[in-house]
Amino acid sequence: MKRSLKLILLVLGSAAFLQGAEKPNVLFVISDDLSYNLGGMGHRVCKTPHLDAFAKSSVTFTRAYTQFPLCAPSRASLFSGQYPSANGIMGNGGNVAEDRVTLPRHFQNNGYWAARVSKIYHMGIPVDVLQGTNGGDHEPSWNERFNIMAMESMTRGKIVDYLNPDDPKAFKKERKIWEEANESGKPYKMIPEARSQFTVTEVADKDEGLLADVMAVDKAIELLEQRAEDEKPFFLAVGFVRPHFPFIGTESNMAHYDIDNIEYPAFPENDFDDIPPQAINSKMEFSEYAIRDLRRGYYGSITHMDEQFGRLVAELDNLNLRDNTIVVFVSDHGYMIGEHSMHKKSKLWEEAIHVPLMISVPGSEGGTRCNEFVELVDLYPTLSELAGLPADPGAQGLSLTGLMKNPSSKRDEKPDAYIQVSKGHGLRTGKWAFMWYPKSKKNKEAFMLYDMEKDPKQFNNLAMNPEYAAVMAELKERLEERVEAARPQ
Repeated sequence: MKRSLKLILLVLGSAAFLQGAEKPNVLFVISDDLSYNLGGMGHRVCKTPHLDAFAKSSVTFTRAYTQFPLCAPSRASLFSGQYPSANGIMGNGGNVAEDRVTLPRHFQNNGYWAARVSKIYHMGIPVDVLQGTNGGDHEPSWNERFNIMAMESMTRGKIVDYLNPDDPKAFKKERKIWEEANESGKPYKMIPEARSQFTVTEVADKDEGLLADVMAVDKAIELLEQRAEDEKPFFLAVGFVRPHFPFIGTESNMAHYDIDNIEYPAFPENDFDDIPPQAINSKMEFSEYAIRDLRRGYYGSITHMDEQFGRLVAELDNLNLRDNTIVVFVSDHGYMIGEHSMHKKSKLWEEAIHVPLMISVPGSEGGTRCNEFVELVDLYPTLSELAGLPADPGAQGLSLTGLMKNPSSKRDEKPDAYIQVSKGHGLRTGKWAFMWYPKSKKNKEAFMLYDMEKDPKQFNNLAMNPEYAAVMAELKERLEERVEAARPQ
């Protein structure tokens, strides 16, 4: 007989939470480079019908923020439950210490089978997917782990490379090298010409099964079927590589988006006059058409990922696992495509740090929104508490279960969000976005201050305006407190 949860409806809260229940499963789904760009979040163009439907059974955190807008540091922080300055991961070259009891390891230690499919900790995209390798994985986190080997931009279809738009032959050449390596079993190495980060690929619908996220869900479904059979509690982490570049989707995914309807992120001519050099990276000059098409590719990739998420959640229902499974959907960080003439991540701009976060708990009402600031580092204690596991003393985040019970309540113990980058620190509050770049060998100390109520696109840096001196002093004091609290305890 299948395990069933004993759920108690908390009358004073707005949702049912797990109390005295048998161990609930956890399906943890993380997307890559997905900014707060979901149809259900109010985006006028991007289509995510499956995530929109999932939100109706979830608590949606509208102000969720990454701790570091780069893959490895963000994921290491999330799964270690520690801020980047505490675990020491400040770039894509490191990972969590082997002896750190990570979130999935914590579940293992309490009787769970823990596994990952595809990118959970850092993997180089597209290289590790092309090679089917582990990347910067944390092996002790898992009982089993499964990599995906896929062709990425070499999948046959229409491809445009905006760094080298006149020469699509590189990807045909690369496909041949990849196929030969795959057949021979020899190590595969990319040629430099195929390393573009600014490509849009439209794959024929009939070849959808060759794409990485489709293959990841196929494997995840296989594992769910096994767990439904043996009834062992599981922590299954599924990593989508989309919408990380290269931007890939099927012809049907891309057909949702007419380039004439894609917004162009215009900005003032003097935009850089009040931006310190530490806040500028990946600044690239593309034509307006190229920016629109890259954004079209990004949205098409998101819609493709959304379809795969829908398949995964549907299988939970098909296997009668949904009523005993906590489901999390989150992104590691956001992404920029042309805002302030910049691209990619590793920045403190809003587009790079604001992420979607939804948590579905069996028996809960769902369809609720929480507008308090939350951090991805909070997920470790949250899931531990929801599953009835003991608290981990090394985790620095704070549980979100109180907000889930009462989404309209205030979070006085941590009313803001703290974000790090290699050169600076950021603080998001209800009204303000504040950035501090300490003095370095190359640059003097610099500040940025934006009124997010009046200037959500962050065009007018108020840091040097004497009218805001008191605001600056207050925010700097609070940010210094957050910086100190995030250090190793």
